[in-house]
Amino acid sequence: MSTPSVDLIDQSIWERGVPYAAFEELRRSDPVHWHDEPDGPGFWALTRHEDIRAVSHDPARFSSYEAGVSRLDVDPGHLEAYRTVVIAQDPPEHRWTRGIVSTIFTPRAISSLETAVRNLARAALRRALEKRRVDFVTEYASPVPMHTISEMMGVPEEHRLRLLELSGGLIDDQDPEVAGTADFRTNAQVEVFLIAQQLAERERTTPGENLTQRLLTAEIDGRGLTEAEFNTFFMFLIIAGNETTRTAMSGGLTTLLDHPEQLATLRADPSLLPGAVEEMLRYWPPIHHFRRTAMCDVELRGKTIRKGDKVLMWYPSGNRDESVFEDPNRFDIRRDPNDHLSFGHGEHFCLGASLARLEMRVMFEELLGSVAEIVPLAAPRRLRSNLINGIKEMRVELHPA
Repeated sequence: MSTPSVDLIDQSIWERGVPYAAFEELRRSDPVHWHDEPDGPGFWALTRHEDIRAVSHDPARFSSYEAGVSRLDVDPGHLEAYRTVVIAQDPPEHRWTRGIVSTIFTPRAISSLETAVRNLARAALRRALEKRRVDFVTEYASPVPMHTISEMMGVPEEHRLRLLELSGGLIDDQDPEVAGTADFRTNAQVEVFLIAQQLAERERTTPGENLTQRLLTAEIDGRGLTEAEFNTFFMFLIIAGNETTRTAMSGGLTTLLDHPEQLATLRADPSLLPGAVEEMLRYWPPIHHFRRTAMCDVELRGKTIRKGDKVLMWYPSGNRDESVFEDPNRFDIRRDPNDHLSFGHGEHFCLGASLARLEMRVMFEELLGSVAEIVPLAAPRRLRSNLINGIKEMRVELHPA
């Protein structure tokens, strides 16, 4: 069978939708696929669930630290700062940094946020229902996770909407409609760091019970975060704590509206919601891919991955691997087991997975409990990005229950 001629770098392809047919053919005929780059050496595209898991569990041979995880090419001048972020680290540094944050993202700590998340969701829904016709992304999917992570970090109200604006421009930089200019992105990062420094200064003089205070005082083996590490960590948590949940919520609702029989089943039996959340994540993963860099020559399915080669793990493809998921293109809120890859695997399993699951469950509980009918007014407008599986606009009409 011939290898499909899909250009995974072309953002316009992803703006139209995930190329699932091409991924299916790659899994069948060339699961460890060499992909050329017009302005680079090329990369390996991994499309099978087993291979993505194996690479995720092997940081010694497939490094996050060497060149980061979210870009094919990283400016060397930015690489050192990028490496202070937990997702771009390898052991033992990664385990040290993760150890600080994991003391905060415990199941008990996350479960204690449910009331706050529910109150935020209800307030957002009240505002949306008053308007009736809204952009679901900006009115509901975005503000709830941003306010949640801001509450956790002790961010004052006056900074939250601004951080929401800045975070989109920083992570969605492939879409010119969202990202703006290079100067905007540089200035956005500076502004986020300034907010982080103001917050840190406030916590040093008037300590509170929040995530920022814990980050500033946490130590492992006698070492805490430096100021630069704290600033970068703050930016990462604000972006990651908002962007991926917003994307998962928007993609989840889109998927439910595309499968009205599954939506009706969920309305009839809300106890299915935890499993439905997992199936939404499988069917619409928030992230298209993450990267690793080979640290030595590695044989994988008969292909030789050379030291220094880029390796991209394509989560939408792994989530529809026929060898793992029965009838993988079917959306089934009762699917069990559901070993999706949307939170990653191994060393870099998503720190905020429990928080994202809580937010999605509560937000859908409130949405389906307060809204009798959700009528699409236009096709969702997808993000122009092969990194973020996002929706930038989703116009709907809400009919109250």
